[in-house]
Amino acid sequence: MANLVYNIFKKQVMQGSYNFGQASGTFNGGVGPIYLALVGSNYTPNNDTDNYANDLTEVVTPSNYVAYFALSSPLVTTNNTTNQGVLDGSDILLANVTFSTAVRACVLFGSSGLGTGSDPLIAYVDFGSNQSVTAETFQIQWAAGGILALT
Repeated sequence: MANLVYNIFKKQVMQGSYNFGQASGTFNGGVGPIYLALVGSNYTPNNDTDNYANDLTEVVTPSNYVAYFALSSPLVTTNNTTNQGVLDGSDILLANVTFSTAVRACVLFGSSGLGTGSDPLIAYVDFGSNQSVTAETFQIQWAAGGILALT
């Protein structure tokens, strides 16, 4: 589950400019997927000043992959027991990867189609410890309650 939801995302949801209602997500009238970036332990999220993907520091690019990759099978549901709107997606499996720097967390962001300076940050998910892999499979298994829950 997300450890932090960025203020820019909260604002855009309240303004109606971000809609997860479509499978690919909608941002400011343009359709684009939700992406993930892996970040090292030297990235400290700042809810007040980190707004767009280009604000991320220490982005780790896994070998054999690109720096940013799409969340597959995003799904928005309602949990009436906990009274939450929930964003979930398929677990992430990166096969045969090596990290040049240990990975501490991932950051989800929306794609505006205009580049990282316009791609709004959504949430920060801390893995709880640094993750290092060398020529192995790296997996992000989302929490049973989803990636992000809004109350």
